[in-house]
Amino acid sequence: MIEQDAPITLPALRRAEQRPERILYVARAGFGALPSGSGTILVFMMPQLMSLGFLVWAIWWPYPASMHAYARAILCSFVLVGAVALVATLLIRRNRGFITAVIRAPFISITVTDRRMLWRVPWDRQPLMEIGRGRVMRGVLGTVDRKGRGNAAVELIAGDPAADIDGHIHFDRLPHVTRFVNAVGHW
Repeated sequence: MIEQDAPITLPALRRAEQRPERILYVARAGFGALPSGSGTILVFMMPQLMSLGFLVWAIWWPYPASMHAYARAILCSFVLVGAVALVATLLIRRNRGFITAVIRAPFISITVTDRRMLWRVPWDRQPLMEIGRGRVMRGVLGTVDRKGRGNAAVELIAGDPAADIDGHIHFDRLPHVTRFVNAVGHW
């Protein structure tokens, strides 16, 4: 998961420094990074999808025998698809940031170097977010399971705009979470 001297291309720092940047921790939480309510949302979506499938089946069974029945089945299918598309569009437009974050969450990798912490996705050369070591006070270890996955937080300086109301950034189900806290504590 982590290689101390592995050559990884990181975007250049804003100021030039003499010594090269050393990578202390790299991990991608994968599906563990999804919010804890994602499974519940999927469970509640299943009856909706099943009823949608039933309606499509009811429209096309038995297969339309006349041209009039065929045209009615096509019209009903378009109305059903239009209604579903309308509801989906309304939900996506109201919650675009949340939906984007949930879709992107399994692909985000967290890199901790001796100078900064980066959040990156594989398809973009620029980091999603970067926090320099001067903004971080300490790392806090949460619960850890027997496989080494666990929760952690990074305490930021007072008034940092990236922090929550308590001054932290929380990480859920990180692999090798103790290495992450140690890497942040290395600063």
